[in-house]
Amino acid sequence: MRNFSSLLLTILLPSLVVSQTKAIPQSQPLVFTHVTVIDATGAPPMPDMTVVITGNRITKVGRSGGVIIPRGAQVVNATGKYLIPGLWDMHVHLSWTKASALPVLVANGVTGVRDLGGRLGEIDEWRIKIAEGLLTGPRIVRAGPILNGQKFNAFQMVSGNPDETRGVVRALKEVGVDFIKTHRRMPRESYFALIDEAKKQGLTLVGHIPMTVTPEEASDAGQATIEHTETLFEGTFAAALNGRKLPDAIRQFRAEDGEKLFARFVKNHTVVDPTLIAFHSYVEAFDPYSAPDPRSRYVALSLKKEWQKLAKPISAEELADLKATFAELREVVRQMNRSGVTLVAGSDIAGPRVPGFGLHDELLLLVEAGLTPMQALQAATLTPARVLNKGDDLGSIETGKIADLVLLDGNPLDDIRNTQRIRAVILNGKLLDRAALNRLLAEAERAAQQS
Repeated sequence: MRNFSSLLLTILLPSLVVSQTKAIPQSQPLVFTHVTVIDATGAPPMPDMTVVITGNRITKVGRSGGVIIPRGAQVVNATGKYLIPGLWDMHVHLSWTKASALPVLVANGVTGVRDLGGRLGEIDEWRIKIAEGLLTGPRIVRAGPILNGQKFNAFQMVSGNPDETRGVVRALKEVGVDFIKTHRRMPRESYFALIDEAKKQGLTLVGHIPMTVTPEEASDAGQATIEHTETLFEGTFAAALNGRKLPDAIRQFRAEDGEKLFARFVKNHTVVDPTLIAFHSYVEAFDPYSAPDPRSRYVALSLKKEWQKLAKPISAEELADLKATFAELREVVRQMNRSGVTLVAGSDIAGPRVPGFGLHDELLLLVEAGLTPMQALQAATLTPARVLNKGDDLGSIETGKIADLVLLDGNPLDDIRNTQRIRAVILNGKLLDRAALNRLLAEAERAAQQS
């Protein structure tokens, strides 16, 4: 099989299977008193609560004054604070952003990420260091290399014919990937072989819709998640524009075909990761009047150099078309949400987005696209946990679940931007207060300037 030997050398090492990442929990019980709990189940906020954490698990959630505080516990008086589950960023590329991004994610309350294309060995080394307490970082689930019909970067694997594609899927299953990621250049026949073999191997398929496959076909075939709202309007859709501008075509789609397609997504349990921030950030990159993002100081210099290549001048008309397209994509997300499509939050950190901060930007864009703050919060907490089959352990604040939590200074249901007002992060039961988070950011800034 073409490229199979190199596949084994580059992605099957250094380890076959690496356990889920864990920060080492603190030894003494941790208790938050007088806190308002927003458990992300959809229930209203619960004021004046006490939450007890023993090891890395939530062992009690109850009214303050009615909960026995364990002897020797570290007690945090959280009066005026809000406790939410740890956040998931469902679209990252850690091999692009480098290890310096890991503590930045945690400092932003991101306690779990779904990596959708990178060097498997490198990512697994980071997982091991996180598990051993040598590196501060979120939980990581990962795809390994992106399967595509044409290689555009080092994180993609060419799998041309259907037989070769099936072999690659089996190899990835052997190495223990969590799912398979596909891209837009995957040949049609290979795509359907890929999804068939993935099902046989007990793996889900996520990613772009290939340009020769319709969204309806991808959903019916069982693609678990579709990445990027704009991928719905590439390939076969773009080929049928017949001179129409893309914003106009998307507007017509919403009026004539949107409800039918999204009802199909609901029926097939197809999840969509809109990544509105990804398209929006490219619009800003082309806009000569956009101010530089001061948060980019946490981004590796090598990645920022790649971003600079995007800053090519375009005409005012082209920029206006991009902005109009983004406005239509936002309305598509509004329509999907109204139709009941399951949405998750992802930032696609690799392009001009800052790790961690980009997820908060996405949450704001989701609210601007019609999601309620609770729906946006769920798109980054309970829904990802369920999509990843981790809902029994993660995603909400309930007794028995793993203590990945974020303590906020403001109510995110009043203003989703309050998810950025982070007082502390609890990562696998370990408390990282504001001072500790500031140290993580300072260290990450220094590391970013050297990578």
